[in-house]
This record gives sequence, structure tokens and C-alpha cells, in this order.
Amino acid sequence: MSHLGLTAFEDPAFALELQRVAERGLLPSGDVPSARPVPVATERLVASAQGAMVGTAVGDALGRPAEGRHPRRLAKERDRFLDYQPWIGWRSGPVGTYTDDTQMTLCVAESLLACGGRISPRELGFRFEEWLEVGRGKGRTCTTACQNLLVGAPWWDSGERSAGNGAAMRAAPVGIALGHDTPALVHDAALSAVITHADPMAVAATVGHAWLVARLASETPGQVDPAALVGQLVQAVSSVDEPGQPERDWHLRDGKTSNPVRLADQMARVPEFLGASPKEAIGFFYNGAYVLETMPSALWCFLNYLDDPEEGVLTAVLAGRDADTVASITGAYFGALYGVDAFPDRWTGPNLEDSARLRELGEQLVRGPGAG
Repeated sequence: MSHLGLTAFEDPAFALELQRVAERGLLPSGDVPSARPVPVATERLVASAQGAMVGTAVGDALGRPAEGRHPRRLAKERDRFLDYQPWIGWRSGPVGTYTDDTQMTLCVAESLLACGGRISPRELGFRFEEWLEVGRGKGRTCTTACQNLLVGAPWWDSGERSAGNGAAMRAAPVGIALGHDTPALVHDAALSAVITHADPMAVAATVGHAWLVARLASETPGQVDPAALVGQLVQAVSSVDEPGQPERDWHLRDGKTSNPVRLADQMARVPEFLGASPKEAIGFFYNGAYVLETMPSALWCFLNYLDDPEEGVLTAVLAGRDADTVASITGAYFGALYGVDAFPDRWTGPNLEDSARLRELGEQLVRGPGAG
């Protein structure tokens, strides 16, 4: 276990900026289990990194044409979603094109490589400004924050108070690059979130996603203990003090109340639903763009189909709603555990946009910018 503290990077101005963020409860302040409790061979780290990067894009691209749709309708089209589907407006290039989930993940990866393996919020903010012009499927919160940056808002004051999933979805590279240094990992994951999502629950989700991607590189396929893994993930998420929020449409859903629910507590319930049907589990957690929904749903899709990555990702896709992000996060977990081989060749070959580039970035995040 390690206690987190502010890291000023020997820059007094940056230290003051961090203090502003900390005063708003947007930096981790609790103990976090090690993201890498045992030594891991470099080749294993590279395979995990490449898998997490490719898995992010695989789920994103598969989920793109299912986004916003109702699961009952998608269930009738299961065979179609065994492979990438053209989306409205697609004309050329790989049919497996990704959206903002992967675009912003690439921004984070490239920023880490440009800044010595750490998050520089200023530099990452510049990349987000550039992304705004070419973003696909842009979420409202990220769009507004980037517009704030463009008109001169500083990175620590550009983010919206939103518990949407736009910050968590892009955090896999932080886990890859900083898995060896847990305090730096959770600190930098939070910084990467605050630029667009100045909300404690969104920050907690981002910390959790980065931590789990890093941790899965240390796990042995076939020997994962879901309950133990979730227990430690919950500790990582709890390092951000967030008071919880009511669930969506609580008054219309059986068993729900107006009481606020913490993300850590909701994720802790995932093991209760292992072995349940998607209708039951995702019906309980829901799979919208609110991190209180997205993160438990993705975690369930991963752990419930731990030995069947294809089925796990397909389940996230066929659940509809925010299908691309839930499937993208699910894909990152399967890739981090198994490597690119988690997925069928038809998902990882030339039909996936930037397949080779994603692998290259994964290796560079482990070995350094000159690798690949």
C-alpha cells in the first residue's frame, strides 16, 4: 500500500495549480493497492499494453453502430455484430472505424510519450483542443471543456462538473505507462480526467480504469480471482473521496431509491451478479454514459465472460445504449489480460482502423518513444 501525495514536478506554478485541483476534492488522497504487486517481464508488459490499446479500439468500433439502440432490437441482429458493421455515413477505409473513445485514448498515449511518461495537463489540453476539430461522436462534456480551453480557460478550470464516462474511457495509456508506480498512476489518471470532467466520481472512474489496466498485466490468465480483484479495484476507486449520486430514473426502476450511491460501492456489487443473465445484470447496473452505470457494466462484461473475450465484448455491444464506450472499456480489460490474441483475427486485422499504430503505441508506452 502507498499513501498518495501531491507531486509538483519541481514547478512552483504547477504546484499551485495542483493545489487548486486538490482543494476541490479532485485528486486521490487515500491508500491504493499496488497496481503491479509482482515483477512482470517486459515482453508480458508489451503484450498487455498492445492488447489494451487494440481492445479499446475493437470495442469502440464494434459498438459504434449499436450505440443508442435498445438491446431488445439488437438481440435479433446478433450475427451481424460478430464483425464490424458499416455505420451511417461510412464510405471508405476500414469498416472498423473508431470514435472519440479511441481518438482521445490516442491523445493521452501520445501526450505521455511526448512528456516522458507522465501527464502534463497543459500539453494534453493542447491535444484535446486539436482533437475537437476532428472528433467523432463527441460527448457534450468533452466538447464544452475543449471549447473552454480554446477561449483561454486554464486546464484546472476548463472541465465540466459531470460524472460522464468521457474521461475514464481514455485512461488505459496511463495504466500502461505508469503501472510500475502506483502513486504516479492514480495521480496522473486524475489529472488526465480533470481537464474535461471536474467531478469526483468521474475522476474516481478514471483512476479505477487506469489502475485495472495496469493490474491485469500482473495477472495470470486462468488464475484471476474476481472477488479479490474487485476488492482491490474498489480500494483504488475509493482513493478519490466522492459522495455518490442517485441512480438514473431511480423512481422507475425496481429496488432503486433516491439515496446517493458511490461508484466504489456499485462496483463492489459486481461479483454478486456473476453468472446472472445480461438482462438481469445490466438491468441492475444500466449501461449508459454515466460512470455509475458504465464502469460496473463493463467490469461485469469482463468478469462474467472472463474465459470468453469474444462473448464478453459482444455482450457489451448487444446491450446497446452507450455500447461503444462500455465495449471499449471491456475490450481494454480483455486485451490487458490476454494480449491482442484475446480477440478473433477478424477484429484485429486490416478491418480495424490504425491496428498497427495501436500496437506500436502500446509498445512505446512500455519501452519508451524509440520502440516499435
